[in-house]
Amino acid sequence: MEEELWLACSNGNVEEVRRLLQNLQINFNWQNDSQYLSTPFHIACSKGQIDVVKLLLNDNRVDVNQVNNGYWTPFLIACNNEHIGIVKLLLNDNRVDITQADNLDWTPFHIVCCNGYIEIVKLLLNDQRVDINRITNRGYTPFSRACYNGHIETVKLLLNDNRVEVNKEDSDGKTPFYVACENGRHIEILKLLLNDNRVDINQVSNDGSTPFLIACSHGKTEVVKYLLESGREIDFNKKDNDGKTGLDWVREKGNTDIVELIESFKKRIEDGKKSYKTEKEVTKEKRKLEEEEEERKERESKSLFLIFL
Repeated sequence: MEEELWLACSNGNVEEVRRLLQNLQINFNWQNDSQYLSTPFHIACSKGQIDVVKLLLNDNRVDVNQVNNGYWTPFLIACNNEHIGIVKLLLNDNRVDITQADNLDWTPFHIVCCNGYIEIVKLLLNDQRVDINRITNRGYTPFSRACYNGHIETVKLLLNDNRVEVNKEDSDGKTPFYVACENGRHIEILKLLLNDNRVDINQVSNDGSTPFLIACSHGKTEVVKYLLESGREIDFNKKDNDGKTGLDWVREKGNTDIVELIESFKKRIEDGKKSYKTEKEVTKEKRKLEEEEEERKERESKSLFLIFL
């Protein structure tokens, strides 16, 4: 009978579920061995069977927070499968634990940020029960996963929330900005982070490397270009734990394009300093000439005065 209930919930057969719920002998929290130990409530949430979910929520015998073999709750599964109607329904039921993490410490908020489900992200951001900066067993935050997977609109939304810790490090000491520079897959995300002054663009990882240095060592030419042209103060002379700078790495690996970018950037800086120094000298010289002219005029004026005497 339990398997019948499970199948009826999976198929969205509301009348069959209603009939089976009248049987007091059935274990309504029976777990299907062949389906990750999911319960009838799990499978209804997983398949998006919202009418069945409503029926089961109205029965107090149903454990709405029962986890499967991966410690996934029905709410987490509904979030993962982007069933927004069911998510809203569960959010309005105070019995539902919306913060329960799975066996890797991924919460429902991690899942929706990782997948870029922006409408569910909005719902959870507005729920005070959600810890929006919670870390997984690898130190990943929901924000870092949104950045890693290139979900631009989700990243924008999270950057607009001052509660989000944008420089949170993972277990390797890598920030979301560091990872964006390291993999170089999502340039638009990189630009967003570069334009946010809260983002520490020189924060080092556990191996002593900066985002700029790791972009160099991984040969991410486009990333290096954007970093150098960003107008932000990039520490390109920082050495990692091996005692090497970004320029050292690209020279060693023969990446001439990045070598040229860095050397050209350094030359512009030096030229700028020289230009600035020259302008100061010109201004000083001009001021000196003006003072000498004033002194000359004053002497001439005194001479004329003596002649008339």
